[in-house]
Order: sequence, then structure tokens, then C-alpha cells
Amino acid sequence: MPRNGQTARRTGIAALLAIAAAAGTVVAVNGPATAAPASVAPVTGGAAAADSGNPDFGSPGQGAETPVDAEARATSFAAAATTPKISRDTVIERAKSWVGIGLDYDWGGRHGGYRTDCSGFVSMAWDLDTSLTTDGFEPRGTVYKIGKSDLKAGDALLDNDPGAGGHVVLFERWANSDHTKYWGFDFTPSGVHHRIYDYPYYPGYGPYYPVRYKNIVDDEAPKPQPAPGMTDLVAANINGDSVDDVVGVEASTGKLWLYKGNSNGTIAAGSARVEIGSGGWNGMSNLAAADYNGDGKDDIVATQESTGKLYLYPGTGSGLGARKEIGSGGWNGMKDLIGGDFSGDGKADVVAVEKSTGKLWLYKGNGTGAIGGGSSRVLIGSGGWNGMHDLVGMDVDNDRKTDVVAAESSSGKLFFYKSTGTGLAERKEIGSGGWNGMNDLIGGDFTSNAYDDLVAVEKSTGKLWLYPGTGSGLSARKQIGSGGW
Repeated sequence: MPRNGQTARRTGIAALLAIAAAAGTVVAVNGPATAAPASVAPVTGGAAAADSGNPDFGSPGQGAETPVDAEARATSFAAAATTPKISRDTVIERAKSWVGIGLDYDWGGRHGGYRTDCSGFVSMAWDLDTSLTTDGFEPRGTVYKIGKSDLKAGDALLDNDPGAGGHVVLFERWANSDHTKYWGFDFTPSGVHHRIYDYPYYPGYGPYYPVRYKNIVDDEAPKPQPAPGMTDLVAANINGDSVDDVVGVEASTGKLWLYKGNSNGTIAAGSARVEIGSGGWNGMSNLAAADYNGDGKDDIVATQESTGKLYLYPGTGSGLGARKEIGSGGWNGMKDLIGGDFSGDGKADVVAVEKSTGKLWLYKGNGTGAIGGGSSRVLIGSGGWNGMHDLVGMDVDNDRKTDVVAAESSSGKLFFYKSTGTGLAERKEIGSGGWNGMNDLIGGDFTSNAYDDLVAVEKSTGKLWLYPGTGSGLSARKQIGSGGW
């Protein structure tokens, strides 16, 4: 966004993957909208998810043990019929195949022959002949207990209660050096997640303990695991100098780092980055930035995953001030938060996707550090937004209104949704393909010209790329980060 008097800022962060054929239908709505997601407090005991109704955590129940339809499971991920062994890499690849494709949690449902619930998902990842239940893995001899220090990719954290009391999470790798956080997968009512978990699971749930599938084997030549790198990237003009900076969470430490932007489109090297958050940021998600309090410096909003509360961290010119709660709960039912002035009134707003419906909602800002509640939110996308990933808020055409840019998972194409002030116009393709290979897309003015630019991480290399804005799309990319992102 050009710096010609407008103070509202915007940017987007990624959820990990999403897919649907009819993505991105948009509408403009001026009438009343439905209530915001309700706050849900954590509860203790194995049946926490069933009791609390929180769609992001645990299990609301699971179906009976069922044999797998051999014809339905004949996919490229199926293990060879001649051996029951399965490699750890294969387990992880199978788990990833269910992430973000729009599956509903339904113990009566099936996908690829497997039951679509938490234990059916892990049964699929392990390529079992039966969709087992959480209380059946051990009695059938499918798994055995291991120690925390023994955990490897493809192992699991199990709460072996039956029905709604049980749950299971697939382990991928440790997310920090003291092994209190890990990357993993689970299937909850809000979908199949690939995310960072507290060990062994979120507070108030469990008990959980580590187990290993009896037929899993180490890979002959294990894939080198990428460095945890940075997550939840966001573009924010923290110091008010008219050039956007890159802010991100370091997955291994939970620290928040600022990479100062330069007017030529580059950012500070890792050796020159500045710590602006000392820790705990890997418990926050959906970082978005804009000038919410109107002081000319960008602020950051973020969701606290454990409570669903939304917090505002005001920009001070050199870092962030004490946080302020601006959303009382339920925000972990939203994803892909982006910030910016979507209505063109000079006040920063929040836009987010509702996980359970795929709808896109606008929460209008008041210009003094707060946003409207659920009773005043406005529907600007009627459905299908679960099929898009890495939503970005950026003023593509320099009209002083923040637009939406998003990648379509089914095609890998990049689309531009122009803001009309009351909603979004018909989308326009600005990237012909390959955008599924990028993540953590963010938008901002990194080149100090009239148009916002796009920055993205290349998954396969960890490199950071800048795509300069042209006013109607993007020009040839430029590498601004050599790796480790």
C-alpha cells in the first residue's frame, strides 16, 4: 500500500493447506450477520472435546471398527500388498494427503475406504486393513507404548478412551529444542490439522502417551528434515518509516523476530534481525497486521490457540507494547486472518475465514484499537474459502481499499479479489499455477512505489521470494531470503 496519507495496514498469514473446486464465491452483504463464534473454556478429562464443543481439539466421538474397502483405498499412497511394513516417510505423506481437502468429521463417513474421524485418519496413515478405534489399537496389538525420547515421525500420542473420550494425534517432529512442542496431525470437528501441539496435547485434554505402530520401519535413507524455520509471517510497518518489514515466529523457540524492510525490496539478514517477542509466540496463530489504533505505526493481532481469544499488540515504533484483548473467545474457529482497510474508511479491519462453513467475514475496526463483534460482522464471501490457502490482504491497485489475494489449492492458481468497499468483486487470475509450492504469503509495500508487493516462502527450498506489484498483478520474482524460512 502506498504511504500517501492512509494509515490502515493489512497482511495475511497461511493456514497450511486447503482444497475445494468451487472456491471463492463472494457476495456483498449490508444486513445483519450471524453471531461470532462463542468462547469455549478448556475442560479436563478424556471427553473434553465432546463436553466443551470446541471444534479444534479432541474428538466428539468415533464410529465402530470397520474393515477397509480394498477398492476404495487403491490410491497412490497404498502400501504394497506383499508386505505389511510401512516407512515413516510414507506415513507422513499419507497423513498430508488428507490435510486441507475439506473432509468433514463424520464417524459414519468414508474417504478412500477409511472412516472419517480421528482414529480412522491414523488408521489410514498407517495403511491398516481396518479403521480401528482409540480403545482398539493396543488390545489388537497394533501399537505398543514407547518413551517420549523414542518418538519418531509416524508414531502417535494416544488417549485410549472409547468413543468421545478418546483421541489420537500423529507425531511428525519436535518443534523446539526442549521437546515441549511438536509438529503433528489430528482430525477434529474443524478438520484435519497439521500444526504445532503442546506435548503431549493441549491443556485440559487426555491423558495421552506415546505409542508406535508395530509395522512401521525407519526409512533406508531418511529425508533430511528442514529446519523448523519461521512460521506465521506477517508484513508490518512497525517503525512507521513507510516501508514494510517482515515479522515472523521462530518455530523452535517461540520468539518473534523483525526483519527490517529496505526501500529496494530487500530485508535485513538474519544476523541483523531484531527480537520483538521473547517467547510463547508458537502458542499464538493467525498473525495479522494493520494500524488499528491510528497512531501511524502498525499493530499485530493474533489468536491465542489455547483460549480462542484475540489479542492486539500495539506497535511502539521499535517493537510491541502490552497486549490488549479485543476478542473474548472462539477465534480459534477462524483461520487466515488478514488485516487492512477493506471498506476504505481509513480504519483498519480484520477479515477471516470461518472454518466450519468456509465463509469469509469482515470485522470492522473503530480506529481506536478495537473491532466489531459477531453481531456486526459482515459476510463478504458466501462459501468455498476453505478451498483457498494463504489469504493475503494487500492494496493491489492503489485505490486505498485493501483487496484479497489467495491461492486455490485445487489448481495452484493465484487469484485477486478486488475490494468494492462493501464486499469483493469477481476474482481475477494473477498467477497461472505452482502456488501450492509456496506458503506463508504476505502482502505489503516493500519497494516504496505505488503498489503493494507479495512475499512468499518456497516450500521445497525454504527460500523467501518477493513478487513486485504492478497495479494489476505481479512481476518477475526476486529472492530476498536465502533459506531457512
